Amino acid sequence: MKLRPPPMFACAFLALAAIYAAGFYATVWTDPDAAESRFDALRKGGYPGLAVGYGQRVINLRREGGVSDEALAPFKVKVASSAFQARRYGQSAALYEEALAAPWAENLGTIEKAILEDRMARSQIIVRDISKAVSTYSAFIELSGDAASRGSEDGDHSVESLYAKLISGSETLFTEALKPTGNPELFTGGREAKLTAADDLVKVGAFFAMNEKGLYASAGLLSSALTIRREVLGDDHQDTVQIALMLGPVYQRMNRLDDAERLYLDAFHAQEKAKGANSPELSLYIKLLAEVYEEQGRATEAQALNEHMRALFRDAFGSQRYAANRVRDRRLDIDRPVSMQFPLSASYAPTDLIRAVSYSIPISKSPDVEEMTVRLAADPDEDPRESNMPVRLAQLISLCRADSGERISLRSGYRAYATQKELYARIGKLGTVTPPGVSEHQTGLAADIDVGGRLMRQSDKTYQCFEENGFRYGFILSYPPGNNYLPGEDTYEPWHWRYVGIRTAQLYREAGPSNKPQEFLAALPCYQQQAISGGLAPVGEKDVCLEGAAIVAAAATGEQQDNIRAHEENAAARKLNNVGQGGQH
Repeated sequence: MKLRPPPMFACAFLALAAIYAAGFYATVWTDPDAAESRFDALRKGGYPGLAVGYGQRVINLRREGGVSDEALAPFKVKVASSAFQARRYGQSAALYEEALAAPWAENLGTIEKAILEDRMARSQIIVRDISKAVSTYSAFIELSGDAASRGSEDGDHSVESLYAKLISGSETLFTEALKPTGNPELFTGGREAKLTAADDLVKVGAFFAMNEKGLYASAGLLSSALTIRREVLGDDHQDTVQIALMLGPVYQRMNRLDDAERLYLDAFHAQEKAKGANSPELSLYIKLLAEVYEEQGRATEAQALNEHMRALFRDAFGSQRYAANRVRDRRLDIDRPVSMQFPLSASYAPTDLIRAVSYSIPISKSPDVEEMTVRLAADPDEDPRESNMPVRLAQLISLCRADSGERISLRSGYRAYATQKELYARIGKLGTVTPPGVSEHQTGLAADIDVGGRLMRQSDKTYQCFEENGFRYGFILSYPPGNNYLPGEDTYEPWHWRYVGIRTAQLYREAGPSNKPQEFLAALPCYQQQAISGGLAPVGEKDVCLEGAAIVAAAATGEQQDNIRAHEENAAARKLNNVGQGGQH
C-alpha cells in the first residue's frame, strides 16, 4: 500500500478541523442550549469575557424562540455577573436592570435582591449613570431605618444593617466618579428628573458625611445636588440653602475653606433675602462663616461677624438676655452638663416628669411608656406655664412640621438611671448603649426626634429647621459633628436635642464654643458673666471660660468612674448610643 505524503495528512486534518469548527459554531450560534452550555463552561473556567458573548447569544436566541423576559431574568443575572467580572460595566448594568425590573425579582429574598441591586448600582456608578445609582442607594437608606443614622456596626447582622453596609461599600466608587465641586455634565433630563436626582444625592451624601472616610464621596454627591438645585430652583430657594448645612461642614473637614466660605456667603445672602437682614435666624450662617474666617486666620473679619451677630441678638432679645440667677443649685438646673466627663449620680431623678402627650407633643410610642415622658422644666424667671420644656418642644415641632411637611414625633424622652443600668448590663458589651449616669435622657430634658418613622437625619428638612430655630425655643444639639463626648468613630447625632432654656441656648448660639456644648454648659456662669460685662473673648484669643470646665468632671463617683472605664473598653464600636430601633444613649 502506497502511503500518502505527510503534507496531505496535515491538510486533511485541517480540513476536518475547519468542518468541525464550522459545525460547532453554527450549532452554538443557532442552538440556545448549546450556547448556554458553552457559556457555563467558559464562566466556570474563568473566562468571563468570552462567556458574556455566548450568554448574550443565549438571551437573543431564546427571545427569538418566544421565551419571555420574565423567564430569562435568572439567566440575565448570570450574564450580568460575568459582564461585571469582565469589566463590561455598561452591559452589566443594563442586564441587572432588566432582570430586576421583571416580576421574577419580586419573589427574591430581601438579602438576595439587595445584593443584586447593589451590583447594578456599582456598575452604574462606574459608567457614570449616577442618577440611577443614587436612586438605588437612596432607597436603601429608607429601608435601613435607624441603621443609616447609626452606621454599619460590627456584629449587627440585621437586614437594616446590611443595607447600610452596602451603601458604605460604594464610597470609593463615588469618590472616583465625582468631583468634590459639582458634576453638572452627569445629570440630564427634565426638571422633575433632575430634582429627584438631587433629592437622592442629598440623602446619600448626608450618609457619607457622617464618617471621615466618606468626606470626598459626600462632597461629590452634595455638590452635585447643589449644582442641580441652583440650576433648577435658583440660589435663593430654601432647598438650595439646605445643602449649605451639610456641604459646608464637609468642606471644612476637608480643609477646602475657600469653598466653604463661598457656600456660607451664598446661604447667608439667600436667608437674608428670605427672612430679613435683622433676623436672629441668620446667626447660624454668620457663626458658620465666622468659623471659616477664624480657621483661615482672618480673625478681624471673624470678630466683625461675631459683633454683628451679637447686635442682632441685642436688637431681637434685649439687653437682659444674659440675666441669670447664680445662687441656684446647678445640680438640678436645666442647663447642667451631662456626658462621659460630666456624669449624673444614681440618685439624680427629676420630680416634675409629665406625659409628653399631655402637652400636645406628637409621640412615636404608647403614651404610658417611660420614654414618652419629659420634664416640666421652666426657664428661670419666666412664666412656668409658657416657658417650659414640653411647651417649647411642642411649638418647635409644630413650626418644623409646617416648614418641612415631614412627619415629626418624639422618639425618646426620659430614661431613668435604673433603666439605663439594666439596658447597659444587658447589651452594653455590644458597644451600642452608654452606661448609666452619662445619658442626658436621665435628666428628662433630652429629646430624640423621629422623622417619618426613624431617627432624624441631617438630610431631613426638619433638621435644617431645628438648626435654624432650636435656640429660639431653648434647644441645642448635644452631639454635633466633631464632638468627643462618646467613644467610637462617629458620635454625631443630628436627632438628639437638649433643652437648656431659651437664654442659655441663645448665649450658646451667640458666644458658645463650636462643637463643645457640654463644656459650655459646665462653664456657663463664666460665659454669663463675660456676656453681661461685655468681656466675651474676641476671635483668636484664648477662651478663659473653657480652662476651668474640665474641673467639673472630677465630681464623678467611684461607681460612675467604673462605668465610664467599662464603656471606654467598648470604644471600638462605631456608634455607642443607639440600639435596636432607636437611639439609646
